[in-house]
Amino acid sequence: MPTIRGLVKVHMDDYPIRPLINWKNAPAYKFAKMLTKKLLTYISSSYTYNVKKTTHLINDLKEISYSRNLRMASLYISNMYTNIPTNEHITIIDRACQNNYIENNLKRDIVKLAKTITEQFVYNSEEEHS
Repeated sequence: MPTIRGLVKVHMDDYPIRPLINWKNAPAYKFAKMLTKKLLTYISSSYTYNVKKTTHLINDLKEISYSRNLRMASLYISNMYTNIPTNEHITIIDRACQNNYIENNLKRDIVKLAKTITEQFVYNSEEEHS
């Protein structure tokens, strides 16, 4: 079972709690890692806008020439993943498989695995209210 703990946001008024869920013990976690490796094997992906580590960001920023007028902003994002349309990623994966000429049986398995993983990791509050 996944574990959950709370992280108090001491920098905000009323000290709200951010729930943190550790999915490493969830049944679909290893499947998600396997799917990621498969997708990266068969489908090329550009990591132009990804930052894996803070040191990577710092090194990238050092390479930028700037003037005294340059300003950097850090934005606070709340509820970042609550509105991601999870069904669209299946279409994106399916299209990427087609564009990379992945055989139909393998494509079908990849899409099915992606659907199964999504069902394990996504909390859908709409189901509660229906």
